[in-house]
Amino acid sequence: MKNRIQVLVLSLAFIIGFLWIVNADYKLTGDDLQHFNSQKVTISQASNKWLWNYYKQLVKWYGILKNDERLSTISSGLRDYTYSLFDSRRKLAKQQYVGEKSKFLNEYRWNITIQEDFPIDNCVWWYNTIDNISFANDFPTALTIAVWYKESNCGYYLPANGDGPFQIVSKDYGNGEITEELFKQTIQDFIDFAKNKIDNYNKKADDEFPPLKISYTWFDYTWVVSFAALYNGWTRTWWMVQPNAPKYVFDGYGEKYANAKKYGLFPAFLKVLSWELSNI
Repeated sequence: MKNRIQVLVLSLAFIIGFLWIVNADYKLTGDDLQHFNSQKVTISQASNKWLWNYYKQLVKWYGILKNDERLSTISSGLRDYTYSLFDSRRKLAKQQYVGEKSKFLNEYRWNITIQEDFPIDNCVWWYNTIDNISFANDFPTALTIAVWYKESNCGYYLPANGDGPFQIVSKDYGNGEITEELFKQTIQDFIDFAKNKIDNYNKKADDEFPPLKISYTWFDYTWVVSFAALYNGWTRTWWMVQPNAPKYVFDGYGEKYANAKKYGLFPAFLKVLSWELSNI
């Protein structure tokens, strides 16, 4: 709530500031320019999640102000500037970690055993939306999509049990058709839910069981598998978190799980990661 209030206050400050400078009869002074530039500096120093939340707020402002030509121009300008900054950070992060992701993929993808086509077209149809939300929350996009695939086959609908596309049993989304706004909310809910599981596990971490660390740009085999176990049910062994239902994680990966009909979360993660590296 505090962050939303801060975003709203800053939005209003920007609109008031721009009202001073868009008047064609008004001459910009040094103080006006200094004020405007200081606001841009404030935005440029904000976190990725703050930028994303601020951008969403500006989208709403544009909808409210769209009938006022001057104010809609102001809000759309702010919206575009904020998203441009957010998007440039996202693209830079992707470029900087291409080598690490390629290395990870080359090390593990050889063991995928299912020969059926992965439904990649369905799973990446909303890629930009999922990628934006994942980046804002510092969470691997390929992991978000892999869980979506595993839980609802990347379906753009509300399953009959009401738990949503990511099957969060503590939620009740209803069933049937889904709106774009609600779909975005289910993605955010998933990441919040996932991070809460990670945080709860990390509170029990020690030298023998180090904290689980997953980010938008970094992960390793142990941590991806451990996360999958945490999400679906887990047991802590002598060296890592093990899934109570290994097939959920490994189906279609390695000889032991070669006869699966659907990919487990880990090979699904590799499939999406491969698409990312080939298309982004």
